[in-house]
Amino acid sequence: MKLFSFLIRYLLFYFKAICSDKIVPDQINQLLREKNTRQLKKNTDFIKIAKLRNQLLKSEKEIQINDFGAGSNINHSDKRKIKDIVRNSAKNQKFGQLLYKIAQLYKPSIILELGTSLGISTCYLASGNKESNVITLEGCSNTAQIAKNNFEEINQENIEIILGDFSDTLEKKLNKIKSVDLVFIDGNHKEKSTISYFKTILKYSHEETIFIFDDIHWSEGMEKAWQYIKKHKKVSCSIDLFFLGIIFLDKEFKKTHSVVRF
Repeated sequence: MKLFSFLIRYLLFYFKAICSDKIVPDQINQLLREKNTRQLKKNTDFIKIAKLRNQLLKSEKEIQINDFGAGSNINHSDKRKIKDIVRNSAKNQKFGQLLYKIAQLYKPSIILELGTSLGISTCYLASGNKESNVITLEGCSNTAQIAKNNFEEINQENIEIILGDFSDTLEKKLNKIKSVDLVFIDGNHKEKSTISYFKTILKYSHEETIFIFDDIHWSEGMEKAWQYIKKHKKVSCSIDLFFLGIIFLDKEFKKTHSVVRF
């Protein structure tokens, strides 16, 4: 039933995307239209992360998952193989590279990620701007340890992992860093929690802060959270890519809500 509902949500998105005016900021529009050119294929960061992903996809190791959020729609067991976590939970190459290119384009000093998992998305964000400080929050100690090993594997040194329930760790860290430039929310996947994270981080944001939300159509609750967030008075522009949602606060952007197939 959940799969059927998900397919219905995708079909609705698909037809909205066909009818959408696709009014998005020029720089982001360029990233969305950018093809997988020969230059991109030779990108050493992409090659390293792809190699890491392929290694993880071969791992039969089973780990205990401590999940504080909504869990998985596919695997409800608290014990999962690493290869299955990568296959079912990690962002695919196309969206990972988009995270990288956004970090590369906007050069955020402080990147905040909620939901490290095995660290693949973290690697894309951290590689996109190696001068940034990437703070990633994770609730599960076993996945956090594997993520830490993965960061060491590809010599990614600008990442700090904070372990614990987001309700305990998020605002404490925000109080220390005072401001964030790029936010990727990929944890919990519950309506109220997602809205709460957004409101909390918004207090430490500025006009150039960019929010990226994962799985905005993952459930009816996540869709309601996305609707709330994109209509917030501080939001100037939203882009719905189905698997990701991008939010801008910059008042220079025209108030638009675009649905784009990517």
